[in-house]
Amino acid sequence: MKTKWWIALMAIIVVGSTSLFACHDSQKPENELVLNDILRLQQAQINSFDPLDAYHAGHIQIVKQLYNTLVDIDLNGRPVPSMAEKWENIDPKTWRFYLRKNVYFADDPCFANKTERMFVATDVKYTFERLLNNASTSLGVSYFTNISGAQKYREGKTNSLEGVRVVDNYTIDFVLEKEDLSFPDLLTLSYASIVKKEAIEHYGEKFKQHPIGTGPFMLKGYEPDKEITLVKNTDYWERQTGQQLPCVDNIVIHLTTDDNLALLMFKNKKSDFLELSFPLLKQLETMDMPFSYKTETRENPQLNFYLYNLKTIKDENVRKAINYALNRKELQEILSEQGSITKSLYPPELFKKLTSSKEVLNYNPEKAKAYLKNLNSLKLVCFEDILSKSVADFIARSLKKYDIRVEIESVPFPVLVDRLTKGKYDLIQIYWGPLYADVCHYLNPFLTSSFPPTGNNFNKYSNPAFDKLVMETKLLPADKRKENFLKAEDQILSDMPFLLLYFKNTIRVSNERFDMPLHPLGYRFYKFAEKR
Repeated sequence: MKTKWWIALMAIIVVGSTSLFACHDSQKPENELVLNDILRLQQAQINSFDPLDAYHAGHIQIVKQLYNTLVDIDLNGRPVPSMAEKWENIDPKTWRFYLRKNVYFADDPCFANKTERMFVATDVKYTFERLLNNASTSLGVSYFTNISGAQKYREGKTNSLEGVRVVDNYTIDFVLEKEDLSFPDLLTLSYASIVKKEAIEHYGEKFKQHPIGTGPFMLKGYEPDKEITLVKNTDYWERQTGQQLPCVDNIVIHLTTDDNLALLMFKNKKSDFLELSFPLLKQLETMDMPFSYKTETRENPQLNFYLYNLKTIKDENVRKAINYALNRKELQEILSEQGSITKSLYPPELFKKLTSSKEVLNYNPEKAKAYLKNLNSLKLVCFEDILSKSVADFIARSLKKYDIRVEIESVPFPVLVDRLTKGKYDLIQIYWGPLYADVCHYLNPFLTSSFPPTGNNFNKYSNPAFDKLVMETKLLPADKRKENFLKAEDQILSDMPFLLLYFKNTIRVSNERFDMPLHPLGYRFYKFAEKR
C-alpha cells in the first residue's frame, strides 16, 4: 500500500435509492436519451472501476452507477433497503439481512446463462471475503474489522470468513465481535458493493477495467482522463412509480481538471450539468448564455482542514494557539459562498443538534500570543487551486502577526501524497466527508485503530480516552448517542491534531434538458435523471 492511504479523505458521496422523479413512457431505443455530465477531478484520476479501489469522490461516483450495496442512501442521507429488502438484529451481535430476489448481474460473456447471473447470498459472502482477505489493500478493510473472525481470516489462519454466514439463498447473517447498532450503515459504503465470483475469476486483474455489477448502468467506454460512457442496464431491478430505472439510456461523463474548459463545455451544451466554484459561478453569470439554466447551492458536509505533523508540532497548546490566531470572520469573507467556517467538528446541515460554537475555534489573539512566542516557522503544504492558496495565504498572514514565518508549498495531488506519507510538513491540507450521514465518520479517522495502511489516521493521533468514547457510542441506540458524541468532540479538540477551517458548499447549474436530484452528500443520481 503506497499512495492510496489518504484518498479516502475525498471520500465523501453515495447514491440514494428513492427519488422525486419518474421516467417518461415515450422512451424508445431509436430515440435514445443521452445525458452529458462533467466530472472535475482536481486531485485524482480514475484508473479502476473495482469497488475495492473506490477511494476518492470521482471513483465512488462511478462505482455507484455500476454496482449496488445491501443498504443504500436516500435523499436525506439516511440508510434505506437496496439489495437487502430488510434486516433485523436477531441478537446483540448478529444482524440478519433478507435479500432481494430476482436481481441479476449485468449480462456479460463471463456468464454461461442467466441463471449464473442471479444474485444470491453466496455473492455477499464472497464480496466480503474478497474485501477482507490478506491480499486486499483496500481502504475499506478498516470499516469491517469488527466482523467475527476478520483478523484470523486476514492473517490467513482460516479459509472462510466465519462472521458472514449464509442461511439460505436469500438470507445472510453478519456476526460481529462487538455489538454495533450502526452496522447496517456501513453496508452503504462503496467498498461493500456486491460482486460475482465468476466475473472476478474470469477477468482477474482486468476486472478493474471490465466491471460487472447489478447497478443501473454498465461501462460502455473509457478514455483515461477524458471520458467515461455508461449504458443502461436493461436488467436493472429497481422501479420508480411503476417504471423501470434508469430513465436515460446513456451517460457521457467528461473528465477534466480545467475549470474554464468545464464552463465552456456547459455553455456549448456539451454537458447538461456542472458543479462549479463560486468564482466560476460569477463568471457564468456574466456570460451570454444561449439557454436558461438553474442554479442550486447546498452546504456540503465535506470538512476542509489541515493536519498537524504531531512529530514537529508536539505541544497541543501551540496547536490550539494557531486556531486562536485565525480571525474566522476574515476567513468567511475569503470563502464567500464557497463554504461556511467551522464552529464545531460536525456539519450543522446534517447534525443540527450537535453543533454549537466551540471556544477553541474562536478568534482570541491574547491566547494565541501566550503560546506562539517560541514558534518561529512552519511549513504548510496545500493544493494548487485558487481557494486553497487563498486560505493558505490567510493562515500565513495571520501567523505573521506573531512573528511566525510560514513557508507555503502549493502542490499537485501526487506531490501532496508524497509530503503526507513522508512527513514533510508541519501543516498539510486535507478534506474529509461522510459516505453516509453518520457522526462517527468525523471521528473514525482519528482512532488509533485507523492508522495507515488500513485507515485514514495519517498523522497517527492516538488517545485511548477518545478511542473508548467512540467505541462505546457504537453500542448505544441512536437516540442515546448525543452525549458521547459531544464528549468525543471535546476530547479531540482539547488535543487539537488538526486545524479546522470550513465546510464546503456544493454549487450546481443545470440546463433545460434534464432534472436530477441533488444529494445532501453531493453525488449524482443518474438513475433518476429525467428529461424535462
